[in-house]
Amino acid sequence: MKSNAPQQWFPPSQLAFYFDQGAWSRGTTLYLQNKVVSSQLTPDGDGWRLQGQVEGSEARPYSVNAELRVSPGGNLSEWRSGCTCPVGRYCKHGAALGILASMQGLALLDEWGVDGPSPEVLARRGQMEKERALSHAEYQAREWLSRLENANGPAAYTLPGGTQDRLVYTLALVQSGHKSVFHLSVKRAAQKRDGEWGKPKKLSSEPSPYDPIWQASTPLDRDIFNLMKACPAASSFSSYGFQGTVKLHGMPGHLLLQLCSQTGRLVAEEGLVPLRWVDAPEKLVGTWHEVAAQDKLPGGWQLSLQPQRAGVFYGLNEPPFYMDTLQGHCGPLDTQGLSANELQLMSNAPVLPESVVFKFQNQLLARLGPVPLPPVIAHMPEIRDVQPRPVLDIRPVHPKDRDAQGLFQAELSFDYAGQRGFWAGPQVRVMVGHGPQARLLVRDLPGELKVWQTLDALGLSVRAPNLLGLAPPQPQQRWLEWLETDFASLREAGFEVRFDAGQTRWLREADDVHIDLSGDADAPETSPWFDLSLGMDIDGQRVNILPWVPTILTALARLHVNTAEGETASLPSFLYLPDLQGEGFVKLPTAKIEPWLNTLMELVSERGRDWGGDELRLSRLEALRTAASLGEGVTWAGAQSLMKLVQQMRGFASLPEVSAPASLQATLRPYQQQGLNWLQFLRTHQLAGILADDMGLGKTLQTLAHILTEKEAGRLTRPALIVAPVSLLGNWQREAARFCPSLRTHIHHGLSRHESAQDLSGFDIVLTPYSLLHRDRELWLGTDWHLLVLDEAQNIKNANTHAAQTVGDIPVAHRLCLSGTPMENHLGELWSLFHFLMPGFLGSQKRFSELFRHPIERQGNSDKMDQLRKRITPFMLRRTKDVVASELPPKVETLMPVPLQGKQADLYETIRLGMEKTVRDALNAQGLAKSQITILDALLKLRQVCCDPRLLKLGSASQVQQSAKLEQLLDMLPEMVAEGRKILLFSQFTQMLSLIEQELPRLGIPWVKLTGQSKNRDTIIDRFTSGQVPLFLISLKAGGVGLNLPQADTVIHYDPWWNPAVENQATDRAHRIGQTQSVWVLKLVAQGTIEERMLALQERKAQLAQDMYAGAVKRQEPLFGESDLNELFKPLG
Repeated sequence: MKSNAPQQWFPPSQLAFYFDQGAWSRGTTLYLQNKVVSSQLTPDGDGWRLQGQVEGSEARPYSVNAELRVSPGGNLSEWRSGCTCPVGRYCKHGAALGILASMQGLALLDEWGVDGPSPEVLARRGQMEKERALSHAEYQAREWLSRLENANGPAAYTLPGGTQDRLVYTLALVQSGHKSVFHLSVKRAAQKRDGEWGKPKKLSSEPSPYDPIWQASTPLDRDIFNLMKACPAASSFSSYGFQGTVKLHGMPGHLLLQLCSQTGRLVAEEGLVPLRWVDAPEKLVGTWHEVAAQDKLPGGWQLSLQPQRAGVFYGLNEPPFYMDTLQGHCGPLDTQGLSANELQLMSNAPVLPESVVFKFQNQLLARLGPVPLPPVIAHMPEIRDVQPRPVLDIRPVHPKDRDAQGLFQAELSFDYAGQRGFWAGPQVRVMVGHGPQARLLVRDLPGELKVWQTLDALGLSVRAPNLLGLAPPQPQQRWLEWLETDFASLREAGFEVRFDAGQTRWLREADDVHIDLSGDADAPETSPWFDLSLGMDIDGQRVNILPWVPTILTALARLHVNTAEGETASLPSFLYLPDLQGEGFVKLPTAKIEPWLNTLMELVSERGRDWGGDELRLSRLEALRTAASLGEGVTWAGAQSLMKLVQQMRGFASLPEVSAPASLQATLRPYQQQGLNWLQFLRTHQLAGILADDMGLGKTLQTLAHILTEKEAGRLTRPALIVAPVSLLGNWQREAARFCPSLRTHIHHGLSRHESAQDLSGFDIVLTPYSLLHRDRELWLGTDWHLLVLDEAQNIKNANTHAAQTVGDIPVAHRLCLSGTPMENHLGELWSLFHFLMPGFLGSQKRFSELFRHPIERQGNSDKMDQLRKRITPFMLRRTKDVVASELPPKVETLMPVPLQGKQADLYETIRLGMEKTVRDALNAQGLAKSQITILDALLKLRQVCCDPRLLKLGSASQVQQSAKLEQLLDMLPEMVAEGRKILLFSQFTQMLSLIEQELPRLGIPWVKLTGQSKNRDTIIDRFTSGQVPLFLISLKAGGVGLNLPQADTVIHYDPWWNPAVENQATDRAHRIGQTQSVWVLKLVAQGTIEERMLALQERKAQLAQDMYAGAVKRQEPLFGESDLNELFKPLG
């Protein structure tokens, strides 16, 4: 490679132009210390590339890469260098390499040939590099040994012919703006033989580690240098980040001054007086001196701040410091709580003439704090050691501001020995009075604080510095309670109270409340409307309080909002209501209106109510609902027929006796006769209801007797429509033919049903299944019916189904529901039944959920349960077997746990883990409400594993032939049959019944089976009831209702179902009227599995139903939630 090399190289001084002073100085040191480990110079176009390695603070040398150009005259025209050190560009390492190149470059160029270096040149250069490296190694060894020798104490390094320099720290007081502050400088100075310091010299840069002054320093000096970097620089000019002089500021400045003192080399810059840090603060005091008038300037008083001792100087740093050059001390300044800015302003105080002092006396008292007052104020008489007496001036808030500020507001002031006022802020001394009566008051701040704490305990909140009130949403009733007692509680708390009532009579008291309910005088039994009026006596006059009803309920709502969660809000003995005849209030006793409040709340929630009149018009249904909700012991004037009606329906008064129909082919039991009386009573008063007798007590017979009574009385001019599950249609027809042969019945079902649809009016009873309600909707709505009966009415528990909506639209005067379990899972099912019977009786579905369902199911609210029970009890007749059928033999229930083992247990746990993950993912993605299908599918799989793995449509399940429950069942059945037992075996899985069926021929046990697909249903039933077979396999859905099988004495539930009512219905196929033997109910449950947890869930549902029908609510936890899933998905065991 050819290169036009210059004839001469550049001087090092030209390189300094490219580096700042610090980098150049340190680079020179590195060069002199042979820190350049290697170097290589190569041509690069019309310039040169210089590469090398230079030792630094890290273990490995830094790599430097530089580009340079040198003019033909030997001048450096361009230099760029970069390095791998943190600085990067134009650093000290680049300077050291550049100096090396400038000093040896000519020699390198002389050895450079036209075609590059010769082998001899390369060998010579290699030898030179080795010698330089060896020389560097010797230098490092000498330095290391020297430092090791002086490791335990600073060594005194001196240059030949020089003096020993040490680091010295000087403290100087300088003027910065309008205040004096301390600056700290680090300098170098030689210490004389007598211990005095020579003239300190400024440090332009931080000493290098090889500088003798640095090697003579202590670790404390290194800490000081590091700490100085945390202090603000005294000047904006600093070399390479080094700050030789800093401002003492904050915690770093405080610590820095202490460390400098510990070195023994802290001196005052003026006079080089040695200084020592003292922890005891030097007190700064303020004094006033009189200034005489000059020319046109008035005389007066001027404040000055001075230390107590002579020779002490102070600086207004943050924090302030002092320096005592006489005693050689420095330390913190005691400013008595005043900041540096406050001290600066006080140091520059103007001259205050006497008249100005008096004009601004209160401001001076508030602002000067611990500083003495001007003498003309300081000599004023004082009020001291006097306990303040709090005074409250109470006045009404303007009506337009009451929504935001409340009813009244109180203004607070303090009375000190007749001097009354209010002073915001913590100043202890205040000026009170004027002229000769002016006094200096020393406030009792702790006493005033106790007053504020008392006001806070009373519930009063601060609206302005000394204005207080009970701001909404706090109840304003407290103001009226205080007013009624002339603010006795406030006076007892030590307050002087002054109330400005103006011309308003703020409180009147009602003596009594009158409630009247009147209907149509001409037809009191069947009046279609009733008028409700509420009144009370105030000052001897009857006043209508209906317009107050919304206000009363709003006040109660606020009372409930302010009640802690889980507690029941108790109704106060009195309510304070805005006076309808003025600005004041009326005190209303609540005892007589308390039973009406919930009913009134519902009426208020319904739109279209006019509460401004003297009376409130209610429909007959609303009046009934109101009367039914009130419960016992609540009386009102008027509407005696309505009161008597409700009493009879509750059972507190006897119902009219109805003779059993003459053509009835049965003798009614006493409770069945009572049921007939009740059904006839409902019809007479155009009401509807639920016959909710326990299963097996003859709801079918009572209903047939009721229809037959209607026919014999000549009222059955149109047919009665009975809707029932398809499996029960035949039973209804058989029972009618048996007990009421004179009733003409017709089953509307099957493909040929439309052929006879035109002749329905010729029948007394038309029977149809729920499945045809929507399909034949036009037929039902187009026919006139005398009575509409829903058997197993829980089929319309979902009000949104087509069946529920269709039955609600059928025109009929009298409606009846039959169900042993009107509520199976939740209260929404009960609402659906009453919505069919008497639309609006329980309000809208949304309102019912707000008033009853959510408080009862989620919060366990017993008051709400009691209110709901009172409302529905008159319209529901329920008798249980243990009460009305004492001759019925006992029912013995046995729970038989069956442990899963082997491969079946392993399969259960495998399915459980997989399904739990699936359910959790669904819950996280969609929430509980939208994950129902996923949840039910997962639970179904677990239940199928418990019954028999073959029920699962999975390849892994087909490999498991073991079924613990099936083995247990097959072990028991032969012995049961041998004992002569007649067995009903229920399962919800028809495939499970088929698997059981496959094993029975091997055991030699005859059987019959009934499922939803079975034909000749009656023939199958007859084979069992006649005693031909001892075992009846029944699917839960097909045979759970409508079967009369008192011949059976044993009921086996192969698998549990979620709803206890469904299981009980199945059991009561055998445990019913006509049974002569005790019934053994056996439940097979896979131990430690989901089936055991289903039983716990059954108990909770059964408890809710029991609470609804009779007992009080004791449960306090929510009915359902995600915690149920946690329980159901627990591991096996």
